[in-house]
Amino acid sequence: MKISIRKATQEDMEFITDGIIHAEMSGSTKLPYQTMFGLNEEETQTLIHHVIEEEIDGQEWYLPNFSILEIDGQPASCLSSWVEGENGSGSGLLKAQAMGWILKEKWTNAAQQLECLKSMQLARIQGALQLECIYTKKEHRGKGLASKLIEHCIQEALTTPKKPNLAEIQLLGNNEAAMRSYTKCGFLLREQSTSSHPEILTLLAHHTRVSLIRNL
Repeated sequence: MKISIRKATQEDMEFITDGIIHAEMSGSTKLPYQTMFGLNEEETQTLIHHVIEEEIDGQEWYLPNFSILEIDGQPASCLSSWVEGENGSGSGLLKAQAMGWILKEKWTNAAQQLECLKSMQLARIQGALQLECIYTKKEHRGKGLASKLIEHCIQEALTTPKKPNLAEIQLLGNNEAAMRSYTKCGFLLREQSTSSHPEILTLLAHHTRVSLIRNL
């Protein structure tokens, strides 16, 4: 079994889209974009493609931020990494602006659901390396591939002129297996936010969002 890690290319679009969808679902059948905006599976994939194609640096759905781990030349795992606020804007705002421009009325009509999501939002740490959209194909899970990708992206970030001194991962509280894996990688609980909004569980798999950090 030959393992290699490389930067994503346009040819990885479908694999990255699958990774984003699975990461957002957090082990459930709930994908918030479908519920919020009335999208079917194909429309959701198209939305993700459009945001990626906007090529907005500084947020998670920016193609150059993705790394791909291959086994014997085939994509098996992916991860998006960037330094929060490096270009002067927050990653969440950048992605929201892109989605709002693409969805137009659907975005405006989902104002109530968007406020619901804000009820458990955690501010990302400025200047910290963010690790998101961490996904491994089902047949390759349990092999420590995500850990290898995390370590690779951390070491890569530490070679940059403005090397970060913290790494952060945010995830939903129901993803206990992922939290155990990240803890083994040296991440510790920073904070968590629990929403009491009555509609939160119609959108997400869990009502708590967790931030884990690791000193670099």
